Amino acid sequence: NAGVVIAIVDQEQGILAAETMKSGATDYLLRPFEANQLINLLKRVEALGKPMANIVAESWRSKQVLQLAHRAACTNASVLITGESGTGKEVLARYVHEHSPRINGPFVAVNCAAIPESMLEAVLFGHVKGAFTGATNSQSGKFEEANGGTILLDEIGEMSPAVQAKLLRVLQEREVERVGSHKAIKLDIRVIAATNKDLRE
Repeated sequence: NAGVVIAIVDQEQGILAAETMKSGATDYLLRPFEANQLINLLKRVEALGKPMANIVAESWRSKQVLQLAHRAACTNASVLITGESGTGKEVLARYVHEHSPRINGPFVAVNCAAIPESMLEAVLFGHVKGAFTGATNSQSGKFEEANGGTILLDEIGEMSPAVQAKLLRVLQEREVERVGSHKAIKLDIRVIAATNKDLRE
């Protein structure tokens, strides 16, 4: 097995830290650092050496992806995963969830491309009774179902601009309003988005 390499660099040498990761370092620390930062890093490194269900990483690039996923898992940051269809984006999203403090919370996956555009808003955000024709009862959305855990929005590039605008509010405010309601519902979730498109285009 390859050895573990941890780079320790000064705060102003962030570019050097990135270069060491590209060259194969397992992780890095910025000086000066606290003891708990070192302990947390060692825990991350230890976890990287354990077998990972559903993920086999043999190539250097695949291992780099897992390292990045593991670093993201230790934060509460939103994550964007890009890649062609069939490359395991949902598996990687589950890996992030299962290696995060949210592991005991729900993991809710939503394939945005499989839901009709007219229904996507209600599916994601929920709705109140009478919000639209056929809404005979109030219904929670996928964001509420994922509260305390992680939601994966697969094929996010298929969202309409209107739904994207509501999603932006969820990301910024960490709250959601059901369709037909102005009552804000607080959320404690991590959002992971996945796409097979270049969203910059």
